[in-house]
Amino acid sequence: MQPEIRYRVGMEGYRAHLFTVELSIAGWTAEHLVLQMPVWTPGSYLVREYSRHLQDFEAHDGEGRPLPWTKTAKHTWQVEAAPTVHVRYRIYAHELTVRTSHLDASHAYFNGACLFLFPEGAEALASTVTVVPPRPEWRVSTALQPVAGEAFTYRAEHFDALVDCPFEVGTHRIIPFTVLGKSHTLAVWGKSNLDYNRYLSDLEGIILAEAKLFGGLPYEHYLFIVHFADGYGGLEHRDSTTLLYPRFELKPDEKYFKFVCLTAHEFFHLWNVKRIRPSTLDRFDYGSENYTRALWFVEGVTSYYDEIFPLRAGIYGAAQYLKLLGEHITRLQTTPGRLVQSLSEASFDTWIKQYRPGENSPNSQVSYYLKGQLVACLLDLHIRLESGGVRSLDDVLRRLWEEYGSHDRAYPEDALETVAEQAAGCPLGAFFDRTLRSTDELEYERYLAAFGLRLVAQHEADAPPYLGVRTQDREGATVIQTVEALSPAQQAGISPGDELVAVGGWKVTHGSLKERLGVFAPGDLVECTLFRRDELVQVMVPLEAPRPSRYRVEIDAEAPAEAHARLRAWLGPTVS
Repeated sequence: MQPEIRYRVGMEGYRAHLFTVELSIAGWTAEHLVLQMPVWTPGSYLVREYSRHLQDFEAHDGEGRPLPWTKTAKHTWQVEAAPTVHVRYRIYAHELTVRTSHLDASHAYFNGACLFLFPEGAEALASTVTVVPPRPEWRVSTALQPVAGEAFTYRAEHFDALVDCPFEVGTHRIIPFTVLGKSHTLAVWGKSNLDYNRYLSDLEGIILAEAKLFGGLPYEHYLFIVHFADGYGGLEHRDSTTLLYPRFELKPDEKYFKFVCLTAHEFFHLWNVKRIRPSTLDRFDYGSENYTRALWFVEGVTSYYDEIFPLRAGIYGAAQYLKLLGEHITRLQTTPGRLVQSLSEASFDTWIKQYRPGENSPNSQVSYYLKGQLVACLLDLHIRLESGGVRSLDDVLRRLWEEYGSHDRAYPEDALETVAEQAAGCPLGAFFDRTLRSTDELEYERYLAAFGLRLVAQHEADAPPYLGVRTQDREGATVIQTVEALSPAQQAGISPGDELVAVGGWKVTHGSLKERLGVFAPGDLVECTLFRRDELVQVMVPLEAPRPSRYRVEIDAEAPAEAHARLRAWLGPTVS
């Protein structure tokens, strides 16, 4: 007979942001009982050490007698085994993000990885969770199935499912709706300036557009948890998602579209990574890093489609999409790290780089979201070109779904390139070598031209000569925040943390730096005066010509008719 695992989540300590968690394990027959707290949560690839928030640990047997226990590692506790073990502990929860937990007088939100210890070796066992709200008017929203006859009690088929179903508890707004015969719930905490009628209509359009790609919806119910507060982010789950968005950043349209794209992104993950998943993310080790080189596809392809689906749903037109595309190219082309770290390396090194930016991050790394999105775009265009417009990146996703995802099988990482080659009808080794495994520049112009587009580099109006630093005002001091790689400033020896005092013998501030540089010309040798660890330093810097500050993608009116036809086939009838 399998052990019975039950959790009880109390919230009586909400004023102190403390959850009280009780774990009961009945029928445990193994000689030892080791309890583990996850150090990370799937979808957010950083070891976050959730156990640092655990306190007041205690253990008892079925008769209430204390059981000896010891902490054996940063996230594990060994308890003397007994037929029935009751463990009680508290979790401090005052970090409102999509990957953490939060408890106060207004609501409770928790992710399973942040809250639940689990018995090592029992990850495949089912468990139940009983939520005890502190007030009678509080309600519970979660994707877990309720247990009949037990108030606020839910069943998880295994620990992965428990981690994959966050809870929102409180007086949040609950909006049920139906799409394609499947039930959906929008659970919203926090006030905002969102136009709900508009958003619900657009949300249905997003769901329909994504379902059309895969031929239907693979769930019976889906939950959108939305937090309107300070911050931004999203975290995907198999049958739900959590979105965090600034409460007053939903108007005008440009800000609203960003929220729509965030929604489309996290919803698309129910296929791409939760069901269409690489073998490296098939079974989770919650105690350490889980390495993969497929995040360029998991996140990059999803980022590409999160702006394509609103276009297909008619939420905005091709002009808006091309504007966004130009902004992404701008971000990548103004990131020096694109010439240092490959996209494959960025995927693998996410655990130590992506979520831990530092002063040298812009020079040494690239985002697999950003570059992955642009590579996905170019891959889509490449497949369309090679197949004569018969196939696209859509066919790659459909094939992965039909062959792997729909059968609940993980794909080998190298299958991505194989399936893409099948869609293109030709070898793609050179394409992937360049875009994934090298730091060569992406060939935007080549692909855009084939679709009747051109890339226009723009310089900031009255742009001064190029120095290559980013500064910040720190209590009136102009402090060097970042020195760009291979810039005049770096080659002259200026360093992050230096306080810039004067340029060319004249006092400079964070706000006046552009004006001061503007009196010089490219090629001028300029004296920069700095304080470095309180010591006055003077360096001579040869300024260079201004770098492009922005890239714009625009329709080339003189492109051949067949190129414009390809563009309409790609972006639809709103192309003008």
